[in-house]
Amino acid sequence: MAIMSTREQIMNYFIPALAAFILSWALTWVVRLLAQKFNIVDKPDQARKIHSRPTPLLGGLAIFLAFTVVAIFVWPRLVSGDLNLVHWLGVWGGALILMIGGFWDDKYNLRPARQIIFPLLAIGAVIMGGVEITKITNPAGGFIYLAPWLSALLISAWLLGMMYTTKLLDGVDGLVSGVGAIGSLVIFLFTITTQYYQPDIALAAIILAGATLGFWVWNFNPAKIFLGEGGSLFLGYILGVLAIISGGKIAVALLIMGVPILDVAWTILRRLLKGKNPFKFADRKHLHHRLLALGLNQKQTVLVFYILAATFGLSGLFLQSRGKLLALLILFLVMAALVIGFSWWDKKKRLPRLLIHTCCAPCVAYSASQILAKDYEITLYFCNSNLDSRDEYERRLEAVRFVAGKYGFGLLVEPYDHQAWEELVAGYESEPERGRRCDLCFRSRLSQTALVAQQKKFDYFTTSLTLSPFKDSAKILALGQSLGANFLPYDFKLNDGVDKSLALAKELGIYRQKYCGCEFSNWQKK
Repeated sequence: MAIMSTREQIMNYFIPALAAFILSWALTWVVRLLAQKFNIVDKPDQARKIHSRPTPLLGGLAIFLAFTVVAIFVWPRLVSGDLNLVHWLGVWGGALILMIGGFWDDKYNLRPARQIIFPLLAIGAVIMGGVEITKITNPAGGFIYLAPWLSALLISAWLLGMMYTTKLLDGVDGLVSGVGAIGSLVIFLFTITTQYYQPDIALAAIILAGATLGFWVWNFNPAKIFLGEGGSLFLGYILGVLAIISGGKIAVALLIMGVPILDVAWTILRRLLKGKNPFKFADRKHLHHRLLALGLNQKQTVLVFYILAATFGLSGLFLQSRGKLLALLILFLVMAALVIGFSWWDKKKRLPRLLIHTCCAPCVAYSASQILAKDYEITLYFCNSNLDSRDEYERRLEAVRFVAGKYGFGLLVEPYDHQAWEELVAGYESEPERGRRCDLCFRSRLSQTALVAQQKKFDYFTTSLTLSPFKDSAKILALGQSLGANFLPYDFKLNDGVDKSLALAKELGIYRQKYCGCEFSNWQKK
């Protein structure tokens, strides 16, 4: 296997890569300032997020622009092989779609059902540009030729898998950008060898490596900017495309991204087994989260991924088809061992289970996600027959469902029975706020919470009722402690809880009511 031998040939690749690096570094600085100016930042508002301060997004835009600008300057060399202008326009058009969709998601936090539109459109652009897989290597010898429809189906599945792998992997400073740079460098080496010589693809790969490394300088821990939605999707997309147009060398890309791909596959399966939507449910059980939980810092965690990507990726340069299959099998066994090991660790070191009586989403979201989730496995309990109408009950429940899904909390719902509640407080309708009616209401709902906690073997229970400035926190906490020794006396007003809860509720766009919930409280406020 011979690598380029002349200095002139090396410089033909080094100069574009260096230009992409410098341009990406400068553009990242500009994009960072613009993201800060327009408040397009990632706030540490979820338990699974590990950064401590708002961090600018849109970083992927710098990589995309640097890659595009340098590619334009070397355009004749990019169309000197099997790929023509239409092919590259399809690839570039798909990348542009991801940038547009990424901007909208970073700015407006789109729902998963809308987020997926842009990756699908990007895949469509690639296929319409004429990129196809005509054949794949048969491990038994020879090739397997694919019909056009099967090629389109395989490309769609492959690119979607690659994009969502880098999207879900993007949880530690420098992780996706570093793995992306390693992946593009491996593809460069693969396509510059005499056996697989494709100078046009090699040039595109080394430009991508330079552009990614220019951003990586800003993104490595402690990160000054994040890739954002568009950037995390773009790196998976472009690596997937390069793997296809370099002659269908998907096995090499699988070796590079093997551990992240298997991690994502296990994450999806694990969430489905729990009855959760894998794209709406979030948790801290990705491999990078696990490594952090074991005591590794962010730099050490990404180094593990870098070593795995480089080791298995470079092995693909020297292995034939059967050897690559063996390497993939080893990767699978490594991931299986990790899954078994961490499952055992979960059982040994599980967090105590906490049941939170949840009066409404705004009251519970901040403290549960930012404070309590670090020490407890949380389940929300919606038990609120005091609400004055089924419509109000459903509106609040919908918001609670959203919060539970967003932060990966469990959710139990008690059926609405307002008549029973009215019978409970009969004779106390004219009581003022914080009076006997409220005492009866609190005791009823907290007693039910204590009962459910006992029946379902929760370690602790508590209530979000203490957040309200109209409620006596001390009285509520004393009531809870009287109902069980496993009551967690946490005051949701702590840590500036009221203002932070309202701010988070506004940011999430969830329903915020203006009264306690019962008709008597509402009348008094009117």
